[in-house]
Amino acid sequence: MRNRPWRNRRAMVGVDTAIILIAFVLVAAAVAFVVLDMGMTSAQKAKQSMENGLQQASTALQVNGEVMAYVNTNGYVQDIYIPLGVTPGTGYVSFAKNLLSVSLIAGNMSYANIYNGVNETTLGNSTSNLSAIASYYDNNYQGKVLAVVYFIHGNITPFVLGPYGQALLVIHLPYGLPAYKSFTVTISPSVGGAITASRVIPPDNVTNTVIDLG
Repeated sequence: MRNRPWRNRRAMVGVDTAIILIAFVLVAAAVAFVVLDMGMTSAQKAKQSMENGLQQASTALQVNGEVMAYVNTNGYVQDIYIPLGVTPGTGYVSFAKNLLSVSLIAGNMSYANIYNGVNETTLGNSTSNLSAIASYYDNNYQGKVLAVVYFIHGNITPFVLGPYGQALLVIHLPYGLPAYKSFTVTISPSVGGAITASRVIPPDNVTNTVIDLG
């Protein structure tokens, strides 16, 4: 009978130890959950950053055909025509004025952003249309360097070009570019990397005609 209090105290110590052990286990489990959750969140952010980086590195647009030019009465290239298409697998590209920029280096001159938006006139593939475009901008935008886009086919809205669609970027140079001078056009959409097109003006061009720059 005298040993019972000692046994009770041993039992109470055992219960206390078990409670403390359970508390440690619960705390450890909570810490492990927090660490695991932070790790998963970091992994998701890293994955998203990689996807965004790949999206920005890939080009959403491509030059989709031959670059053409209109030669004015002085024998200078006055308008440049660059056919554009959506890169396969990209999806859709917006040509809204605030979502795309076009910079130009022509001869010794440099222009940061000359993009003036989309002209909603439907355009065919005829070179006579290119001559008409040159006359239009020569008459209405004298002295202004600018770039506009015409959709040929495949646009799903007045400003968005869909897969397999084609557009024409028109660059108007009011003072023209003479033979042997070069130009570089950089097109930067809101999604994907920028693309460039560079050409050199050939000599002995027939005036008032559309020529192929390759």
